[in-house]
Amino acid sequence: MSVVGGLYEFVFSAHASERERLLAFWSGLGFLPEVDGRLTASEAEALYGHASALQSVRLRHSGCGAHETGLVRLQCWDDLAGEGLGAHKPLVTGSRWMGMYTDDILEIRDSLNDYNADTHDRWLSDLVSAPLANPPPEVTWDSPFVGLRETLYFDLDGRIAFIQRGGFDRPGFGTIDRALPYKNSEGSHANVVQPSRAFDTDFYKTVFGLESAPYGEAHDSGDEPPTQRALRLEAGQLFRVERLRAPECPTGYLQVYSPYFDAEDHRALSQPGQRGLSAYSYRVQSIDAEALPGATNYCAGQNEFGESACTFYAPDGYSWMWVSA
Repeated sequence: MSVVGGLYEFVFSAHASERERLLAFWSGLGFLPEVDGRLTASEAEALYGHASALQSVRLRHSGCGAHETGLVRLQCWDDLAGEGLGAHKPLVTGSRWMGMYTDDILEIRDSLNDYNADTHDRWLSDLVSAPLANPPPEVTWDSPFVGLRETLYFDLDGRIAFIQRGGFDRPGFGTIDRALPYKNSEGSHANVVQPSRAFDTDFYKTVFGLESAPYGEAHDSGDEPPTQRALRLEAGQLFRVERLRAPECPTGYLQVYSPYFDAEDHRALSQPGQRGLSAYSYRVQSIDAEALPGATNYCAGQNEFGESACTFYAPDGYSWMWVSA
């Protein structure tokens, strides 16, 4: 096994001039600066493939300490490579979005209604209620709702799914800080969307050392109305999905999707230097190329925080960052 624990960081790219605005946004969710670092344009090109001076800050939520997962890295570039994924639909090839849990989904929705309202590239989903049982039981006064309530918010800055559990719990899968305004957790899970009809999690299991998470075994989905509304699917647009975890780690999951329908390919918008959520990282035992059979475009060096790190592409075309533990 190569990875040490669950998913370490959600990496967001922005222009250097936007740093303070985005630090304020993340502060509202309890993610506070922990360490700063920088790379010259040539150093950034050598490691990340984008030739621009880079200043970064790693942000930590109080819940990250439970398993050293779910941090945010804000990469601020002098010049961005592009405008990123923006508000593209969730199930396009190359898509990414961050998941986190909350105890007050309505408070978050109320504040997101007019957030960044002047941007043309934003999407706030409906509030979706997804029953845990299938078929779902009738909800009555004597039989309350048991399931998930979810809203997704995508814009140029990032793509986040906010989720609230109702009537059940999954201890450790997200550590909620109830002292925060939005009573939210650290980043609990990441999402990737492989090319259409090409579902394959073998690389993530054999090279990353991940395994199927409880209740997350590979299965087909997309015909339930709540799922269609949350993922902006049309009737008949089905997909396969599996939730992966690092062994013995109850959070920091990776959800892997592949549509059964023809989806647009936006992997070019999902790389370091592209605006918004552009990468994920794991902490690992070794960053050597020998630990990455099947990977391409391997590059290694010191990252902006002075850590030994590498970047590479998985067989499904996703770019990844590994950081030496």
